[in-house]
Amino acid sequence: MMDPGLYPGDAMVATAERFPTVFYRLLAAILPGTGSIPAAFFVLYLVAVAATLAGAYRLGRWAGGPAAGALTLAFAFPVRIGLAGESLYRVAFSHSHLASALTIWAMVWFLEGRRLRPLLVLSIGAYNHLLYSAYVLVPMLLVVLAEAREVGRRETLKRMAAGVLPLLPLAAWTLAHRTPMTPEWLDLLRLRSSHHSFPSAFGADLPAAAALLALSVLTLSRLGADRRRLVALFLVGVALQFVLGTLFTEYWPLKAVLQYQPHRAWRFLMLLLQAVVAAGVVAGWREGGLARAVAAVTAIVMFAPGLEPLLPLVVLLHAIAGRPAPAPWARALAALVLVGVTGWADQDLTWTYAGDTLPRALNETVIGAAALAVLLTIGRSAPRARAAAVAGAALLAFLWLTPRAYAAHRQRWESGAWRATQDWVRTHTPRSAVLLTPPREAGFRVFSERTIVGEWKDGTQQYFDDAFVKEWGARMQALGDDYESLSEDRLLELGRRFGASYIVLPRQPARRGLALVYSNPSWAVYRAEAVSPTPR
Repeated sequence: MMDPGLYPGDAMVATAERFPTVFYRLLAAILPGTGSIPAAFFVLYLVAVAATLAGAYRLGRWAGGPAAGALTLAFAFPVRIGLAGESLYRVAFSHSHLASALTIWAMVWFLEGRRLRPLLVLSIGAYNHLLYSAYVLVPMLLVVLAEAREVGRRETLKRMAAGVLPLLPLAAWTLAHRTPMTPEWLDLLRLRSSHHSFPSAFGADLPAAAALLALSVLTLSRLGADRRRLVALFLVGVALQFVLGTLFTEYWPLKAVLQYQPHRAWRFLMLLLQAVVAAGVVAGWREGGLARAVAAVTAIVMFAPGLEPLLPLVVLLHAIAGRPAPAPWARALAALVLVGVTGWADQDLTWTYAGDTLPRALNETVIGAAALAVLLTIGRSAPRARAAAVAGAALLAFLWLTPRAYAAHRQRWESGAWRATQDWVRTHTPRSAVLLTPPREAGFRVFSERTIVGEWKDGTQQYFDDAFVKEWGARMQALGDDYESLSEDRLLELGRRFGASYIVLPRQPARRGLALVYSNPSWAVYRAEAVSPTPR
């Protein structure tokens, strides 16, 4: 978008015209040049994740006070993959990170009592990420309808308009660009993205999700009536999307529902359930005795990735010894979940999180952040110095810590054999060059700034561009799963078929029948032309 001369003829890049987000167009208009993209992504990632975790704290505080907020923050911090391949955030940046953070804050404002602001935030935010906004708009509008008798018809119509009217132009654009579903499109979707769209592919993630749901129901029954009502309506709103989504994906596939990917709403429901469980843990800890031990076990299992197989035991502990005692209906529902869901014993119990995290927790970025946290703590203990402490911490964060962290972490993407190969291609090949690359590797376009034949990760674009998926499927079938071991004649044939002028392969084994132009310890670049092997 910033340099139209790049990526001529790239099938995946061409799908940008049908990609339903304004984010990248706005970023392309704002940034001064392509060289500023890495720094912009780094800063936006920090902002998005900080907002996400701050939103997690506020949800927990709403459910059970500051202690529950801190506990929800701890539960949300580890990157864990849940239903439909969803996680709260990942260690990479895209427009979805900002959309997720904004959606979480809309939930915070809505649960805390506001109505127009969160509804407008979601409906306007749909132009950045339609799906994330819709996932939460459904339960919110359900709450609006449930509150109609209390607030009156006029206020209800105003709230409904705030949530729906800004979406109409986007809905019209979507309808204008829709095309009928073909069997080929459906087959390729099952092949490439079943983990997002088809519940039958969720498999091993279902028991942990069911246990979290049962645990949250037990702790929800202890909350006040107003909080129970709001969370229950959110559960109903997401459940409707799950039920209808399953019906129209697994049994009677509808293209619009498959593109909607309704089960990915789990991302936001999971965080709300974690907040409810955190409130229950805090309440149990305050009860003391056996309830305190149950609370401690729950906190550990909820925090540490890999301990999810213990969640059914935690559910049993809460149903039997949790205090304050859960409501009888909640206990009965939890028992039904434990009995009705299978696969509890099929999960692997591992806890590598502590070993992986400790070295990262001692790096200079974390130590610097901790020093700023000490400065803020001083400000809290000395009210007169609070404003100065906050301003000083903010100034140091933007002028010292963030640039320092950027300089340290940019080495991750500016080093390594894969990046070195891209750098060589960018500086030694014409902009019109097309490259045949290993399809299971990702991101060769990024720093090479060259068109590639295709890679497996490109397939997610089929949600937005029907014409693309047919071409992508044909290319992936041609490249196959054994690209690295294809014969030289076959590679040259593929190069002629797709107009590739260079071929990227692992350095070993050496291809003596191809013209080598570059190599490093891991990768080699060949011209897409045959040469006579050099005699030994």
